[in-house]
Amino acid sequence: MRILHTSDWHLGRSFGDHRLLEQQALFIDWLVDLVRHEEIDLVAIAGDLYDRSVPPADAVELFHSSLSRLLAAGADVAAIAGNHDSAERLGSIDGLLASGLLLRGGYKRAADVDIRTYADGPLAIVAVPYLDPVFAPIDTSHDASERPSHETVLRRTLTTARDRITPGVRSLAIAHAFVTGAEPSESERTLAVGDAGMVSSTVFNGFDYTALGHLHRAQIVGGDERVRYSGAPLAYSFGEKSQKEVVLIELDADADARSKPIPIDVGRSVATVRGTLDELLAADGNNHDWVRVELTNTHPVADAHRRLRDHFPHLVEIARIGARPNNRERLTVQAVRERSVQELAGEFLTNVSSHDDASDLALLQNALSRAENHQS
Repeated sequence: MRILHTSDWHLGRSFGDHRLLEQQALFIDWLVDLVRHEEIDLVAIAGDLYDRSVPPADAVELFHSSLSRLLAAGADVAAIAGNHDSAERLGSIDGLLASGLLLRGGYKRAADVDIRTYADGPLAIVAVPYLDPVFAPIDTSHDASERPSHETVLRRTLTTARDRITPGVRSLAIAHAFVTGAEPSESERTLAVGDAGMVSSTVFNGFDYTALGHLHRAQIVGGDERVRYSGAPLAYSFGEKSQKEVVLIELDADADARSKPIPIDVGRSVATVRGTLDELLAADGNNHDWVRVELTNTHPVADAHRRLRDHFPHLVEIARIGARPNNRERLTVQAVRERSVQELAGEFLTNVSSHDDASDLALLQNALSRAENHQS
């Protein structure tokens, strides 16, 4: 049988002040065509279906139409809630939308095993949504004084599920977690402080393939191709320069899993350009990528965003890197009162310029003197 692994759609997300729904819709079009062309039996979506717990209406509409189209293309769909999703909202409609669809959210059915039969035999699906340990149900069989962690709640859930699988039946685990040894990007939301939100890859032992979500960089975990992240389908930060992909898994009747990435050829890439405003405006523009501009001008540039937006229509952010780093302590109210207007203006000019420009300082102080004389 053939499984397609994807995750972290984040429908409804924005990049800077650009809404990404149009780009996300292009990805869905591409995905549906791929499912049909590759004759996929099951699509596994490993969490963060939406970008926030209460998504906008058009994002909800896109998600529902995506499910309908994938099912119509001939594939079953198994999806779980991620840490960005509302587990209650997604879990409440599990089993109500259409046959062939499994949609898990929250603790209530997290350890359930769903058996699906395909042309070459049955498959046991354990779809474990993101489990926030803060909301873990009380388990009287364990030490009540022990504070639940991401590791303990996920391990306990997967152990319970494994015990319910008939020996010899192929198994697929779907989970949303930060697994130790995997490499994050800049755009994931932290699950916990420090490493408290991390789990060991050993919690997935015993499953023939584990489809992971949460980290936006596609990667194999611990050198085992049976445990991997598909990554986000689109770039959501400027650190995500690697090729975006989904993962095709061929799982035979003997539970031998072979996986390979399929590059996603839709969506914008990210690019960072650097230079003064004049240099950037004189160079060729970029009409395709999401762009971060690093301005090297030593002085503030008036109306930089508007002027650069004409040259880079998909401009996301501007960073000034030419200014002198401000290592000074913040002035107190009393310190400000003790300085003259001329001193304060001189310090301001020093902080926003990367070099000492005596002519600029003289011009500024002359203007301040004239203004003070005019007021007197």
